[in-house]
Amino acid sequence: MLYTFRSAIGKVGVVSYPTSVEIVSKNPIPIGTYVAIPFKTLDIISGETVECCAIGVISLTSYRRLIPISPTATASESIGIEDDMLRYAPSIARIIALVRSRDRNNLSIEIPNVPPPPDSEIYLAPPEILSILFSSKKENSIKIGHLLTRPEVEIHININALTKHLFITGTTGSGKSNTVAVLADRIASYGGTVVIYDVHGEYSTLEVGRDVRKISIEYKMNLLEIPPKVLARMIVPEGGATVQRMLVSRALAIAQKVFKELRSRYGLTEKAIENFTTIVKELIKESKSILETSLHRSMFGEKPEVDEPEEEVSTETIDINSKLIDLFKKFIKKLIEGYTEQYGESAEKACTKVDEFFENAAISFEAPSINTLLGPSTLVVLNVSLLSDEQKDHVLKIMLDELLWFSKSKYFTGDPQPILVFIEEAHIFLSTAKSTISRYSIERVAREGRKFGLALGIISQRPRNIDLNALSQVQNFVFMKLVQEADQQAIMNASDMLTEDLARSLASMGTGEALVIGEWVGRFPVFVKIDKHEGKKIGASLDIAEIWRLHRSRATTKMYAATSEATKDFEELFS
Repeated sequence: MLYTFRSAIGKVGVVSYPTSVEIVSKNPIPIGTYVAIPFKTLDIISGETVECCAIGVISLTSYRRLIPISPTATASESIGIEDDMLRYAPSIARIIALVRSRDRNNLSIEIPNVPPPPDSEIYLAPPEILSILFSSKKENSIKIGHLLTRPEVEIHININALTKHLFITGTTGSGKSNTVAVLADRIASYGGTVVIYDVHGEYSTLEVGRDVRKISIEYKMNLLEIPPKVLARMIVPEGGATVQRMLVSRALAIAQKVFKELRSRYGLTEKAIENFTTIVKELIKESKSILETSLHRSMFGEKPEVDEPEEEVSTETIDINSKLIDLFKKFIKKLIEGYTEQYGESAEKACTKVDEFFENAAISFEAPSINTLLGPSTLVVLNVSLLSDEQKDHVLKIMLDELLWFSKSKYFTGDPQPILVFIEEAHIFLSTAKSTISRYSIERVAREGRKFGLALGIISQRPRNIDLNALSQVQNFVFMKLVQEADQQAIMNASDMLTEDLARSLASMGTGEALVIGEWVGRFPVFVKIDKHEGKKIGASLDIAEIWRLHRSRATTKMYAATSEATKDFEELFS
């Protein structure tokens, strides 16, 4: 034998293939258990007998009776047979590797190509072999956890393989966000740059390592940095409202040009408000025909002389940013109203859409570009939880386009800066049921990002709702608990390495347990217990029973206190 094994836990059954074997044992072997099957085989080329050891993982387990029970069957004890003798536990082991050697110092890990003989004994896989297969700790790797059921075997992933993108999926509460937190923190600690597109705001309070610079921003749209056509589609999302969208796009193009000039001259100050207010007042009083003159004067320093307008523009708002947003909205609406005679109802509807957008959207002219936040050992959490799904869709497109441009420019100037972007709730943006604005940007980064160091981490609890074409470039996977057959079928279609029995085994995964597949973890699929990130405060399921118990306890304490006070007052009154 290549290694000394402990006592056997079962034997190879009737059926044995190079990639899977049937195991018969007295008791069920838990799913995810790694087993070793030592046997000898004949090398048909050299004619020599070679020692082999098949390494497999239990992907299906069950219990059966040798004699089926019928309504008329007598109890096993009454016929003198112990009940244990009538039961056995068949299992299926997926063979992941074949270890060959003529001696212990000359091991070779090969793809399984010969089956173990029936009746071969089954043992727990020794940690020495498992470490060779899975624990590839190198300078370019980080630890993510340990082998399921074998804490002594650490699992590391190859950081360089992340350029081929990553997909993480599992049901609610399976541990997806904890996995993201572990990867993001440790990659940033390694020196990497990580961006989390935080759809639910659960990473804002994430506590990271001391070597990591964490920047958490509550995303607000800077309307001066978004292309007019993209912003117009956010304001007028209806596909058939082309005229409304065209009017909004024209108005935005002019407003952005004017406002950028004012910002460059005066900054975000009261002086900028004063000049911008003058332009808006002039538009309100005069017709659209003076627009070009007004713009020219504003941009080249000539302050237009105007009388008091018929309609006052209120600038009594909370701060400068709010004042500027209010003026920007009025400016856009006034530009659109100038087209009322030509486009009639479409112009009126476009103004209504502008009002609705500014009322509901999170906007700030002070919001920084994400590219200015990037750097080594940096984790940027972009909290977009305040935005609607449509706005999240548009903002994701803008962010990915910016990051791709940034990565390309850094690459071509000889100063590449790799970035890993995690996208939470990806089924919103890569839906099979509807088209989204960000889909093209996601697919473009998936196609082109690898060359420039821009990698995607796609996270979803609904793999069946994700367009598989969008996952065609993804080669690294973390599959956590999945119960629905449609979800299991979807991930089987997404990964060539995922067999049906492994996919079905995901239904029995516990919290934090995962099947990890892809180049980043090596040649073989591996069941992993993901490390728990102690700095992840939001996202885990609440202990609602404990919360309610504390609330009841506090309420009871207050009631007793009030009753005691009332009793005291009553006694003092009649004493």
